[in-house]
Amino acid sequence: MGDARAEDEIRRIIAFANGDKARAFDMVEKQLSVLALRTQVLLSLCGIVVTVTGFSGRTIAQTSEWARGLIAVGIVVVLVSAAIAIGGVLRLRWLTQELGDDLQATLVRMLSLRDSKARYLGVALAAFVVGFSLYVASIALMLVATPPL
Repeated sequence: MGDARAEDEIRRIIAFANGDKARAFDMVEKQLSVLALRTQVLLSLCGIVVTVTGFSGRTIAQTSEWARGLIAVGIVVVLVSAAIAIGGVLRLRWLTQELGDDLQATLVRMLSLRDSKARYLGVALAAFVVGFSLYVASIALMLVATPPL
């Protein structure tokens, strides 16, 4: 977060909270909760991909070398996405560790933590989209190769 943008956001948070430290703290805490919730959704999607691979991965892989390569790389990238999300967003850091007497300095630290976790989630989401796209491409190859009934 750029310094001017960060300072502007901090001013707006303090103004919105009427200078109430607890209310300002709660605002950022809720934003971190949103990040955790979205990360859980991403991890659920990753779990679905892994589960479907367990049921149909072999069939897809038997379609062709391309399908086999796409599904293998796709599942690995999806798992990398999950690892990034777990390590970057769900890594535990208590907001109370960021508390200080100076509300503005506390908010700087809290927003820095929020922004860091948001960047990790962005990278994890991008990796998921790439992995899932490769995975879906392998399924498409299987469908194209399947003879009509």
